[in-house]
Amino acid sequence: MSELGFTDLLLGFLLLITPVVYFHELGHYWVARKAGVVVDVFSIGFGPEIYGWTAQSGTRWRLSAIPLGGYVKMRGDDDVASTPSNNYQNAEGSFLGAGLYWRMAIVAAGPAANFILGILLFAAVYMSVGKQTIPAVVGEVMPNTPAASAGLLPGDKVLAIDGIGVRDFSDMRGLVVESPGKALSFVVQRGTREFELTVTPEVRFNKQLQMNIGVLGVKSPPVGEFQRLGLTAAIGAGSSDAFHMSVVILRSLGRAMTGNMQQGEVGGPVRIAEISGTVLNQGLVPFILLTAVISINLGLINLLPIPALDGGHLAFFLLEAVIGKPVPLRIQALLMRGGITILMGLTIFLVVYDVIRLFQ
Repeated sequence: MSELGFTDLLLGFLLLITPVVYFHELGHYWVARKAGVVVDVFSIGFGPEIYGWTAQSGTRWRLSAIPLGGYVKMRGDDDVASTPSNNYQNAEGSFLGAGLYWRMAIVAAGPAANFILGILLFAAVYMSVGKQTIPAVVGEVMPNTPAASAGLLPGDKVLAIDGIGVRDFSDMRGLVVESPGKALSFVVQRGTREFELTVTPEVRFNKQLQMNIGVLGVKSPPVGEFQRLGLTAAIGAGSSDAFHMSVVILRSLGRAMTGNMQQGEVGGPVRIAEISGTVLNQGLVPFILLTAVISINLGLINLLPIPALDGGHLAFFLLEAVIGKPVPLRIQALLMRGGITILMGLTIFLVVYDVIRLFQ
């Protein structure tokens, strides 16, 4: 089993997931109030209420027993997944009573809040501690490696890999790591000349990640010092990191849909708790960066067009905008409940899978 104690796992998970979920639901809440929609419940967690209070606005703010997410329940919602109810279709202050574009804005505000939180956390670290950028330049080529066989030389600058622009050494390493045994097209600058090389990273099993990774066989140039950024530069760098992080997540989802995802890439709440507990023990800055990554991850996943997720609601509203009338509520309710069932089943599977993996 993991060397981390139960307290480490629980504390790391709660400190990580609570602000991420809070900002997500706060996005929904803030725009809903702007649209004149009444919010009945703002909950961090699911299940029985542990602690709560009712604000003057009538919203019940609560902490619930199962810390696997949260929800905002608006007037007219049948359940925590915002399944619409016929009884409140035209009621004042109900979600369904809001205009189409207000409803779209309310739903999109949750994922948007997660992206904003991730960018702000990145920026806070870059302003306080600094940002260390290692150029995508080959510092040293190890003998008898794919890099040596392909003809890479010290001083070569990698501009792109398989058509994806490379900003720094971290981008290059990430693209190589996720491509074990796959032939990659490198665009390389050597002096004033640009040319292409085909490199196939070596397949190597990583015990810590429990997955095969790609190994190129190069070292980075000497690492520079951390450079503190100003507000504008920090937000720009944070936005760039959030965008590239989203691309990485989308590539991972693509592997999942094509059946190419490895065992080590699969994980649920217990895996997140294990990672968060480990990173928390490493220090505050790594934990803040992990929270930024998880926030961006949550925002992007919630945009998938799956019923019960924000993307599922947006899909209904986009269809309504195209055909000029809403999807019948009974069909929406049926799909939402089906989505909830699938997500609950997937969550249970991932929890069991993670527990078995920990004990192995």
